[in-house]
Amino acid sequence: MSDLNKIIKEAWKHKDNPELLLKKFQEVFEDYQEDSVYLFEYANALDFLGKENEAIPLYQRAIELGISGKLKTQAEIQLGSSLSVTGKNEGAIGILSRVLEETGDPAALIFLCTALFRAGEAMKALKAALNFILSGDNGLLPEYKRSLSQYLEEID
Repeated sequence: MSDLNKIIKEAWKHKDNPELLLKKFQEVFEDYQEDSVYLFEYANALDFLGKENEAIPLYQRAIELGISGKLKTQAEIQLGSSLSVTGKNEGAIGILSRVLEETGDPAALIFLCTALFRAGEAMKALKAALNFILSGDNGLLPEYKRSLSQYLEEID
């Protein structure tokens, strides 16, 4: 296990003690401030503690530095969520729409629908959710896809 993985694991052991959780990340900031995984985890801790405004620039920097794979998807979803929570719904909707399009991840859909709802776009949120469901082939969807697609066109 790398030193960074040990630091992250140790920090998250203190998730029930916010001060100690943050202290563990802050103690090594100078050493890891250009490490995308560290920045993501630090942002994640801030987000977890309701400090979304502080988490946003760390998520952005982690993405700029090239965080990849599942962590990139998580960073983008969590950035979108933090933007939405802080009232920056336009940015949240943009990021979350792209992540949903690129990954098809249902978590991105839920965060997107939440951001749309917060932005006063409840009908767009409903339509996004229904389109996502309709894109699958579960249950009897294949039998009703044509008529359900037509019904979705009625939703504005």
